[in-house]
Amino acid sequence: MKELPGDVFVTGQLLPAQMQALAEQGVMSFINNRPDMEAPLQPLSDDIEKITQDLGVDYLHIPMAGGLTPGLIEAAETAFANLPRPIVAFCASGMRSTALWAFAHAEKIGVDGVMTAVSAAGYNLEQIRAPLEAHVASKTST
Repeated sequence: MKELPGDVFVTGQLLPAQMQALAEQGVMSFINNRPDMEAPLQPLSDDIEKITQDLGVDYLHIPMAGGLTPGLIEAAETAFANLPRPIVAFCASGMRSTALWAFAHAEKIGVDGVMTAVSAAGYNLEQIRAPLEAHVASKTST
């Protein structure tokens, strides 16, 4: 797992036993950024949700397939603003979860702050710098 500011962690696919261990260590929320049926043997969102309910932690499914959309960004902003922390967001590799975290936090900590944080976590997301800047500009111009 990689740590991002704000008591957020990103990682690849989690299995039920890993989620249980993380909940026992104090994780309060999980965000699943994988669409169902993306890969063989991948746990389905409904099954993961049942597990998190049994564990007494929050769960959101914000599947990202293809590119970022305004709806995905809005859902991520709401999730990161409202879910109890610590939060673990996951996808296949952690990259999509990190990108969604970046968009959800760009207005608050700035594009450079987001890029520094994701780089420190081991992700190179320079390809989203221009879209992040456009996103922040659209938020500040309204």
